[in-house]
Amino acid sequence: MSIRYLIPENLLRDLLKEVSDGLPGIITGWIWAEWRDSFAIVKGFQVTPSKTKVTEHIRPKSWMRRKKSKIFTMRKMKKDLNTDIIWEFHSHPDGNENLHDVDTKILNYLSTGVMIIATENNLVGWYYDKRESKKPIVEKMVFEVISE
Repeated sequence: MSIRYLIPENLLRDLLKEVSDGLPGIITGWIWAEWRDSFAIVKGFQVTPSKTKVTEHIRPKSWMRRKKSKIFTMRKMKKDLNTDIIWEFHSHPDGNENLHDVDTKILNYLSTGVMIIATENNLVGWYYDKRESKKPIVEKMVFEVISE
């Protein structure tokens, strides 16, 4: 069974505007969605406020703290928003929709996960799973735009 990822046009437009307004910096945040049969429908997003403008990928200082913080935040948001899915996203100011080296290292440490990449023009997800094999499964998640 293949899963389709749907995002309302107005949410995509607003998210891409946030990315564009944040250039040349990297924008980070959270996207939430709900399951509907074989569909994941995006319901909203939240940009994480930042005191400084980060312009390049930075390795986490503590991989364990990064993992624990992500899990804690995702569980809290699922409960607070009463939603099924929470994905973390960040922007790539260079417009590259592929995973950067640091993105792959983070996913490799987590063993399984989704990394959403936002560029000025598009939103792409990457599903990563290396729990049951030495070579990870990496699948592109294409978001289909829907009207409300």
